[in-house]
Amino acid sequence: MTAKPILVTGATGCLGAQLTRRLVADGHDVVLLKRHGDQLGMLGSLRRGVEIRFGDVTDPASVHRAMRGIGSVYHLAGVAAPLNRLARVMWEVNVAGAYNVARAALEAKVDRMVHTSSVAAIGYPPDSVTANESFAAEESVGETAYSITKRHGEAIVRGLFTLGLDVVVVNPSAVLAPGGDARFSWSGLVAAALRGQLRAMPRGGTAVCTADDLVDGQLKAMSHGQAGERYILSSANVSYRELGRLIADTVGVTPPFAEAPDWALGAIGRVNQVIAGLRRDPYRSSVLVPENVALMTRALYYDQSRAVRELGITQSPLEPAIQEMAMWCRQSALGGAARGRRSS
Repeated sequence: MTAKPILVTGATGCLGAQLTRRLVADGHDVVLLKRHGDQLGMLGSLRRGVEIRFGDVTDPASVHRAMRGIGSVYHLAGVAAPLNRLARVMWEVNVAGAYNVARAALEAKVDRMVHTSSVAAIGYPPDSVTANESFAAEESVGETAYSITKRHGEAIVRGLFTLGLDVVVVNPSAVLAPGGDARFSWSGLVAAALRGQLRAMPRGGTAVCTADDLVDGQLKAMSHGQAGERYILSSANVSYRELGRLIADTVGVTPPFAEAPDWALGAIGRVNQVIAGLRRDPYRSSVLVPENVALMTRALYYDQSRAVRELGITQSPLEPAIQEMAMWCRQSALGGAARGRRSS
């Protein structure tokens, strides 16, 4: 019997494109849920090797139509620009959209759905804590529109497990992948290094995940993850100073020589918040706004050992991922232009 096709939401984004390329390379029949007007540039020549079904995760009817005949689902669509001003659209996409996809998958009786959430849904741990999947959200040192909506979306999807949906949740940390809007993606940091503008870094730290490890974790969650459970996908915990030096060394520029003072970042964040409030388009805001500055000064680290132990996910070095982002930045004029504000 011929295997049923796989549906991927969010394939127009940089992370969904990475997964789609791997699925096609592995010989799967892939169906993409795509909004009218969204570009497929991140997929390159693969756009001719997949089936397109038009729809939007915020439109339940179109999601149900796209789900016909589907065997399994990878749900990646979401709003990831970390701006509280985008709270309304985040609730529409990250929460209601997740429900629409999960509900349609349940009613279509798909074999399994892998829901790509975020470590932000788990919470932001104190500096002295490396959070795992059981970290209590009430112990989080902060909340953002992104963390709240990703947590609620994930909770809704896992709730449908009790109604019969075979679903596994993956919680990636900050993904080092080419593409995306340079103002909000990690490619933007690499682009700044290439322009010689990476002069200082915050004192905090973050967990990072290479695109290869993300895709490997998604595939293994689909094949043998425990239904109804969540898995942190991450490659390493690094301070921002360490990450800045690694980026500089990898692309061949002078590494950052200073630590940005908390007070200076706070002042910049407040100024940027005022400027953003004067702009009608929230996507034109700088990422250096108060909700993000507060997190940049902390060490937000996560424990991926469960996914390593139960899924057997790879733990790739960061340098090849940085090199790939640098190549994309060079080919796209340093990634300065937005390639899409939302992966559908």
